[in-house]
Amino acid sequence: MKKMLVYIDEERHEDLKRLALRHNTSMADLIRFAIEETFEDDLDLMRVERRLEEAAVDPSGTMSWEEYKASRAGRIPASA
Repeated sequence: MKKMLVYIDEERHEDLKRLALRHNTSMADLIRFAIEETFEDDLDLMRVERRLEEAAVDPSGTMSWEEYKASRAGRIPASA
């Protein structure tokens, strides 16, 4: 985990501190949660893009669609 320094005004800091106490958590956890909730889709997309770039460099941990379907054959119930 990396450390990040963020400046906020004193009133916001005090409010955040009170909110953290109300929720029995830390200010850092509140901020991490807010970031994840606010930017969830963007962050998910960035993770996927990173994994695709990694797979392009080293495809040894990947499988084709046909290989995946064959590996799942018999495990997925047929549609009604």
